[in-house]
Amino acid sequence: MIEALIKAQTEEERLLEFLRSIFLLIALVGFVFYGMEHWILDHWTESWQSRIPFFVSLVGFPLTLLMFFHRGRWVRYPFLLWMLVTVATGILGAYYHLLWNAQDAEVSLWSLKGFLEAFEGSRPVLAALAHTHVGAVAFVVGITIRD
Repeated sequence: MIEALIKAQTEEERLLEFLRSIFLLIALVGFVFYGMEHWILDHWTESWQSRIPFFVSLVGFPLTLLMFFHRGRWVRYPFLLWMLVTVATGILGAYYHLLWNAQDAEVSLWSLKGFLEAFEGSRPVLAALAHTHVGAVAFVVGITIRD
């Protein structure tokens, strides 16, 4: 990213590389924030599943950081694959948070009232979707880069 930003010839190329860098920085900060939030706040339970977002962030951070300095295929393809893993982790996490909240509240997700009650439950659905956001933003950056 940095090299492409410096070597950009036209105003459009500079703007495109600048925007890619900004969006990649958003993803990098997201991985740092979510990883630290889980680790420092000890934000997990006894089950191994609660540690999955931490490990996703732990791998996502160096891959995203590496994209700033090299964007060849050997970096970009694992990066893109891991961003898809991040998106899937967020979607599955939101689904399970909803499901477990619905079980705790003894409501059905198939009614609007039940869905809203499960959405507002003790397990934050939007927190899981934050991983989806970070992965999707970074994936779009990675997919727009050409060799």
